[in-house]
Amino acid sequence: MNFFTAPPPRERKPEKREKRPPWLGPPEDFVGAVAPLDLALFHSETLAVVLTDAVVFPEGARLNVRMAARRSEEIDDETWWDRHERMFNVHTRHRSSLDENIRFGVRFSDGSKATTVDDVLDRTGDWPPPRPDGPVLHCRRSGNSSGSDDFLSGHWPLWLWPLPPPEPFEFAVEWPLFEVPLTFAEVDGTPVAAAAERSHPYWP
Repeated sequence: MNFFTAPPPRERKPEKREKRPPWLGPPEDFVGAVAPLDLALFHSETLAVVLTDAVVFPEGARLNVRMAARRSEEIDDETWWDRHERMFNVHTRHRSSLDENIRFGVRFSDGSKATTVDDVLDRTGDWPPPRPDGPVLHCRRSGNSSGSDDFLSGHWPLWLWPLPPPEPFEFAVEWPLFEVPLTFAEVDGTPVAAAAERSHPYWP
């Protein structure tokens, strides 16, 4: 006679999972195609910001920004580690003021634009959220980062929707807190749009 008896198996009902709308991020079941960009957005003695590449999907692209900072003799310990927090800690960034945030943006040839300070994706609790009227650029979190006593580096993935047209468009960056003025770089949209043709599902 067994003292411990297993409970009857729990009945599990299959859950219907809705696909994520393309304006919220890349499709989970697709492999993105890489379009190299290697555009220097900002460069000073202590800070560099580079748009390295785009991972492209059929309806949008993840733009990858790399940042690196090095310590100068004038920066004390408190300032240095505060910079580390503000550069890479997403929670600190959400609590801070607009001027303390790094912001990115794109502007297309027709004048339409999208920036990371727009909150068009957060105005409703409905799922799926309504389709935005214009382009979207958002960064939900910073990517991998590393830091030491004299060097910081990090990765910021930005989701751009819809897919940019095969023509030049502008990419903007600004960070008043770290003396990065509003700076524009021209991005060739042709290889980005072409890379969408190489994106494919994991399972045909």
